[in-house]
Amino acid sequence: MELLDGEVFYTKISAQLNSDDDTEVSVRATHSRAGRKPSDERSGNTGNGVTGTFTVEEAVEQLGIGWFQFQLWAITGLFSVADACEMMLLAVLSPVLRCDWGLSQAQVAMITTVVFIGMGVLSPMWGMLADRYGRRNNLLLASFVVWYFGLLTSFSPTYAWVLILRGLVGGGMAGMPHGFTLLTEYLPQKYRAKILIFGTVCWASGTMFEICLAAIVIPRLGWRWLLFLSSMPCLAIIVLFKFLPQSARYLVGAGRKHEALKILKYIAKTNKTKMPEGELVAETQEDRGNPKLLFSRMYMRTTFQVWILWFGTALTYYGMVLASAEILQLHNTKEAGNQGCKCNLLKHDDYVSMIVSTLGEFTSLPLNMLLIDVIGRRWTGAINFMGCSVFFLLIQLHVSQGLLTFFIFAVRGFSSGIFNFVYIYTSEVYPTSIRASGLGSSSMFARVGAMITPFLAQVLLEESLTAAVWVYASICAFCAINAVLLPIETMGKALPQVVA
Repeated sequence: MELLDGEVFYTKISAQLNSDDDTEVSVRATHSRAGRKPSDERSGNTGNGVTGTFTVEEAVEQLGIGWFQFQLWAITGLFSVADACEMMLLAVLSPVLRCDWGLSQAQVAMITTVVFIGMGVLSPMWGMLADRYGRRNNLLLASFVVWYFGLLTSFSPTYAWVLILRGLVGGGMAGMPHGFTLLTEYLPQKYRAKILIFGTVCWASGTMFEICLAAIVIPRLGWRWLLFLSSMPCLAIIVLFKFLPQSARYLVGAGRKHEALKILKYIAKTNKTKMPEGELVAETQEDRGNPKLLFSRMYMRTTFQVWILWFGTALTYYGMVLASAEILQLHNTKEAGNQGCKCNLLKHDDYVSMIVSTLGEFTSLPLNMLLIDVIGRRWTGAINFMGCSVFFLLIQLHVSQGLLTFFIFAVRGFSSGIFNFVYIYTSEVYPTSIRASGLGSSSMFARVGAMITPFLAQVLLEESLTAAVWVYASICAFCAINAVLLPIETMGKALPQVVA
């Protein structure tokens, strides 16, 4: 600081060490009248037009919650609806194809497995592309792939074509979770977890829509029309895609500050709030989207533990979705008195039971909204895993269909809570530069669990219900311990931008 003729000059000196160990020093002087504080520069209040700086994180916090986030939640929610429809389709389609084409249990299980093979193989690729080229364009391509190959599946002439086309649908579905990433990056920290948890409504609604659609369409029009109509949510996404913004955090990380600033100003206008004063800071990282950063010193342990959690989550959730139909069909077989018959279609009461059990996913909303910002992400995940473990064991008891439906209802609720936990935690723990890569690699391990679960929920369950539920319960208990031991708690923390 220098004093001259009653005016103060603040001299700002910054030093940076280059690769040759020489120190490059830059000096910038800002001019101020006597009595002006140096902190005024940061807040954008200097007298000569020089302003301070702000990050996207600070802008998102100041712009708050409003109509923009509601629109974004509704559009990204369609990705969850479409995903849920395709997943539940596997459960209601299996009994029909088993009867129409005389399939074995292993062949029925493969219809589900090929979907998850496609998802598992392409999940890392979608993540890296989303980090390198942006979330928005990836989501459009993924939606088109799911819609197009889902539509073609309805014309499948043979079992082999069903496997090929459903595998391609799975490859497209691998890119759809990045709608969740995009929504996460526009939510202030105070409301982030609660709004993301509320996204369960979209998933559960998609599941219930698919069950109702199957109950109406299969008896009247057949399974091919069910496949055709199930692809329509993705078509709706394509139509509404023009309203989906690019990630401002991605744009800043990619050095496209002007585009990011334009989106932030639009948010301010839509939410009727004010932009932060100053210049938007461009934080960049050359290795943006580089999967090696997932194994940096800071994130290596987290990455391995998160992968285990995603494996257990997918195995548990999709296992219950598939097992619910199989358990009800097993019940029908026993009541009919023909133990060897494999062609017992779901009845009206069975569809009702599946709808009631799906309501369990809505019950997880208030519990997780209460817990996740009170006891933290890790303990919330552990509670949900243990809840799944307990109620999985209860399914083996010989009880009425009503009580059995309640047990399935409870597992669906807790397993939905698990999905909330892993999505939120993974999106928060990784920085913007590798957030989609982290989600993509985690999704790959989820698909490994999902590939295995049809052989537990459909093949092993047919041989021994007790053995199947004990496998699920044991894996859930192990994952509960793993969740508690996660090294980073993300509750109350801002989203990181780059790897430290």
